[in-house]
Amino acid sequence: MTGHTDNKILVNAPMSLVWEHTNDVAGWPELFSEYAAAEILERDESSVTFRLTTHPDEDGKVWSWVSRRTPDPETRTVAAQRVETGPFAYMNIRWEYHQEASGVVMRWIQDFAMKPESGIDERAMVDRLNRTTAEQMAHIKKVLESRARGGADYGPGDLHAQRLLYLTCGPRLAAVVTTLAELGIVDLVAEGPREVAGLAEEAGANADALYRLLRCAASVGILTELPDGRFESTPLADGMRADRPYSLLPLVRYSAQTFVTRPYGALTHSVRTGEPATTPTLGSDLWRYFEEVPEDGAFFDATMTGLGRWETERHLEVVRPERFGSIADIGGGQGHFLAEALKRAPEATGVLFERPDALSGAAVVFGEHGVAERVTPIGGDFLSDPLPEGCDAYILKAVLHNWPDAACEQLLTAVRKAIGDRPQARLFVVEQVVAGGNAWDHAKFLDLDMLVLFGGRERRLGEWRELFASCGFELVNRPGEGHWTVLECRPAEGSL
Repeated sequence: MTGHTDNKILVNAPMSLVWEHTNDVAGWPELFSEYAAAEILERDESSVTFRLTTHPDEDGKVWSWVSRRTPDPETRTVAAQRVETGPFAYMNIRWEYHQEASGVVMRWIQDFAMKPESGIDERAMVDRLNRTTAEQMAHIKKVLESRARGGADYGPGDLHAQRLLYLTCGPRLAAVVTTLAELGIVDLVAEGPREVAGLAEEAGANADALYRLLRCAASVGILTELPDGRFESTPLADGMRADRPYSLLPLVRYSAQTFVTRPYGALTHSVRTGEPATTPTLGSDLWRYFEEVPEDGAFFDATMTGLGRWETERHLEVVRPERFGSIADIGGGQGHFLAEALKRAPEATGVLFERPDALSGAAVVFGEHGVAERVTPIGGDFLSDPLPEGCDAYILKAVLHNWPDAACEQLLTAVRKAIGDRPQARLFVVEQVVAGGNAWDHAKFLDLDMLVLFGGRERRLGEWRELFASCGFELVNRPGEGHWTVLECRPAEGSL
């Protein structure tokens, strides 16, 4: 029989510090509470052999043994084994270090077998090792994080300070990413490593300045600088390639637009007042700005239309439009989502309700999808004009997050009125559901977009339930978090 344990812990300290200090065997008595002494017996190019001596255990016994340790800095792994095995037939330990956003995950994997005469079996030793490993890992975490906070005495600095500096450099990093996009660098290195001179010539850039840009990009993982000075792509950079179907290039370009960057420069205004920063920075609300600067409005519409088509199939799997005879898409842009829904429901008819200027391209979209004869386009303002009545399904896709609760209640109440006494009708809201706690969620950034640019908000699941209930709807599915999702609602009984 053999024994196996696998334990890990997150240490909020730089990788360089965690690696250096946990591989400094001579300093282990300060890291491990169980060791009284660590004597280095032999070193070679890759390994160290050493004797560990423990503090007296609960029975007053002191344990001592010899181990050998071989770190691999390239893979951030360590192979270790007991040379003097004591009660073990063998004991092999693997250490792994993994960089995470909030620190280093340190993992210990122990494989062993007990000698028959040891008086303890593998199962009991697994329990003991799991207990003592957790204790020692917690102690190491406490010591290393304290050392990291100590700054200059223990290396390059505090991980938290490094992350804060990284975040403070956000506008600079955004400019780096935007410039890479404008120059097409990621596409130029997509097929393999490139020299800076050649990249500069193709991109129309100054070679020295381009090198400095690429070096900075490589420091955050967007590219890799090779020892010979060439640069190659990374998986992070691949996300910005123009030839990828779900490329983030449109979002990169969108985020660099003046109608985004100028209001974000007045984020403090929005936080203090709870109002968008568009009027003080652009001179009007965003929709009026787009009317006054039509080229920006066209860019916005094209970007949102393209991004909105990313997850159409997944969302339609939830909607299942084939269930319905008539479908109304309220605020549906040029009608791509409705067109795809009608293709899946060949017997259904559709209504696209949108601003008259936004309907201009809808005829082409419906014609390309072969559904034009089944669609009625209606131009209007969904906050003031009557909505189409009596449809079996109503869709609000990426609409409600643009508006504060009062406007959303007005629109949802109008949809409820349009449904009338049709308990089988459904409302589908395609939106984000903000994750709780401290979890990463892009919706938390989109929520600031809504605050600064539109005056709207992203919502948690409980907030969605309350909003729907106040307007005569009840949620009937459990939507996911962390991505665009579909909230399916039915008319609440007695809500008319």
